[in-house]
Amino acid sequence: MLSFVRATIASSVSMWRGTATSRLGKRPQQRLHLYDIEGCPYCKLVREAMTELDLDVVIYPCPKGGIRFRNSAIKVGGKEQFPYLIDPNTSISLYESYDIISYLFRYYGKGHLPKRWRRKYSNTLSSMVSSIVRFGSGMYHKPSKSPAMMLELYSFEASPFAKPVRELLCELEVPYVLHNVGRNQILDYMLPVIRERIFPFYNVKGKNRKGLVSRSGKMMIPYLVDPNTGIEMFESDDICNYLLQQYAV
Repeated sequence: MLSFVRATIASSVSMWRGTATSRLGKRPQQRLHLYDIEGCPYCKLVREAMTELDLDVVIYPCPKGGIRFRNSAIKVGGKEQFPYLIDPNTSISLYESYDIISYLFRYYGKGHLPKRWRRKYSNTLSSMVSSIVRFGSGMYHKPSKSPAMMLELYSFEASPFAKPVRELLCELEVPYVLHNVGRNQILDYMLPVIRERIFPFYNVKGKNRKGLVSRSGKMMIPYLVDPNTGIEMFESDDICNYLLQQYAV
């Protein structure tokens, strides 16, 4: 409960960026790759933009003290700096959160940076405060076993339920495909239990939200898929317990 409260405060401080999708442009043919630290405020900004743009991204967690992907990032990019984006669709690679965000909206949005994203310094400050609220979660390496196949996670950045799962995946250095399922209609903001009772004919919109419902039977996050064990599951606490049992050393 305390973790959920802190996660909610953290999202509130960030003005709930990374909750809803915005106007989308062309879709990438291949998934983008992001070398990322979940607890880093600069990485957080990039993930918020990715939620708004409804992008699928391969996340390579690079927590402090980690060895699995930090060296790869240095080898590929030339320096130990995060976030680091690689877009195989354009062969472009970028450091610096706002350079990445501007690029993403230019190529996969409507060609320009939305007004709310032009407040660079206030957005960055709120992201820093948000990360402080989490007390270092998602920042530091925990010994783990490496999965043979990449996991998948359905999530959106501001979700206080999904945040602890992403933090643990980062700490364990478990790579995963992030399927962003940002909200795109009013009914998306209702609790699933209430929505199902009052609006039984509710239909999801958006590629990833439809994909999640088709796969799991309902629209609820976080939702983890582990092809290594055949496990697919909801509920933040259950997912975190599973990850610790399966991959923590």
